[in-house]
Amino acid sequence: MKILSPKIIPKNANIQSILASSKLRLIRLVLNNPVRKKAQSILLETKEATLQGFYTEKKAAETLFILFHGWEGSANSTYIQLLANSLYKHKNASIFRLNFRDHGDTHHLNKDIFHSCRLTEVLLSVKKIIQKFPHKNIILCGFSLGGNFSLRVAEKAYEYGIDIDKVFAISPPLNPKNSMLAIEKSSFYANYFMHKWQRSLAKKAKVFPEYFDDDQYKTIKTLEKLTDLLIIGHSDYNNTDEYFQGYQITEKILKNIKIPCHIITAWDDPVIPFADFMVADKKQSIQLVTCKHGGHCGFVNVWTMHSWIEDYIQENT
Repeated sequence: MKILSPKIIPKNANIQSILASSKLRLIRLVLNNPVRKKAQSILLETKEATLQGFYTEKKAAETLFILFHGWEGSANSTYIQLLANSLYKHKNASIFRLNFRDHGDTHHLNKDIFHSCRLTEVLLSVKKIIQKFPHKNIILCGFSLGGNFSLRVAEKAYEYGIDIDKVFAISPPLNPKNSMLAIEKSSFYANYFMHKWQRSLAKKAKVFPEYFDDDQYKTIKTLEKLTDLLIIGHSDYNNTDEYFQGYQITEKILKNIKIPCHIITAWDDPVIPFADFMVADKKQSIQLVTCKHGGHCGFVNVWTMHSWIEDYIQENT
């Protein structure tokens, strides 16, 4: 484990977690946001799903960064846009920002709902991105649930013929059940995620009105009960424990990874227990990087609205 002490202000974990997604930070891009301005909207059609993403080409770039957002985020989330523009500018790199199923404005693309065990469609989409936009170096960066997906993609990369050079997973939930329990302990985070999830489900119901038999999802008050309702009703999993185990990052998965991976987390992450990361320590291909402060995907200096994560990835690629 590597312990670093970047300049993070303020040190309050909740403020840091809010700043991660705060649109106030996008003031840095008001006058110059080339990643969005020059982006091509791309549909990735595979046998599993149709996913959408945005490709921004940098002329003569040797490196392509593929970015994964967190749960109920999108390719246009604050932390994605800021990292994308930093890499585009300072690393002379091309950028691909992927939307997971039912994230961003993509609810109409696939009838079945998103869940976190839909790994195959992400693997096939990443393979298609690399084939469509070949670069010498491919680097995958994921935040929160996107970090979890990144690590699972890394484990399966060789099996799927995907050539990735390095992976960065920022604040990834390794034990999803523990993360859900941590969220449920805080009315602020529980209400935040519940509101975003129910809003997403309402969009799904609007484009596929036959999909939900009733509006029961609107009245459920806890993430665990809503997960149970949707997973039992719309997947092959029999209960939430089985589902959570389906995308848990286990010691076996970490040992199977051959691609260099940096897992970055804060001791004070309010939604992911720090103890969960001990499974990633002292693994051959894993560099576990920890900071005392930073919250969930934050690591922000409020005076500049700049996240240290941007610096770390630039310095290590």
